[in-house]
Amino acid sequence: MNMDTNMMGKRKTAASDMPGGKQQVPIEQQLMEYARSIREEGRRGETKEAYAARIYAKARSGQRLTPDEMSFLARTNPELYRKVLRAQRIRREMESRLKNCRSKQEAQEVFSSFVESISEKDPDRDMIIQALNQAFREFQESGEYQRLPDTEEEAEGRPGLEFVQNKNGYQEVYVAEGLVEAFAADA
Repeated sequence: MNMDTNMMGKRKTAASDMPGGKQQVPIEQQLMEYARSIREEGRRGETKEAYAARIYAKARSGQRLTPDEMSFLARTNPELYRKVLRAQRIRREMESRLKNCRSKQEAQEVFSSFVESISEKDPDRDMIIQALNQAFREFQESGEYQRLPDTEEEAEGRPGLEFVQNKNGYQEVYVAEGLVEAFAADA
């Protein structure tokens, strides 16, 4: 058994120890590192430095980062990674609130309150505001925003809908009581 253990260890590392008594990195780890470096160079054929610069610029402008980009950021710049996570958390929170708005006016108020809640002294203020601006712009371009009435008063006159998930996991929609129109779904 002891001999098999030694054989397994030698198979996973390079054939011999490096000069100076240091062992080489396991071949699987070398391959993973190589694959990661190829992926980080991107499909555009850019260098690692150019890739990093593009990600940093994307992060600072408030854009969403892909999982690969977030992973790269976590490894290469943990401080910026934490800042991006914070900006994305605030962004998701605002997006969630925007989905519950009943009018365009209310959506604008939600956006304004989020921007105003960021302290002038916050070192990440610019990045967070960029993320909020981008999220609000995306929401305004969505069909969800376009369907909203302009003001709160117009929203009061519209019937309320109730969304419920049934036991099979399907979403059911119910019109609030007192409405003349009935809701029917084609099956």
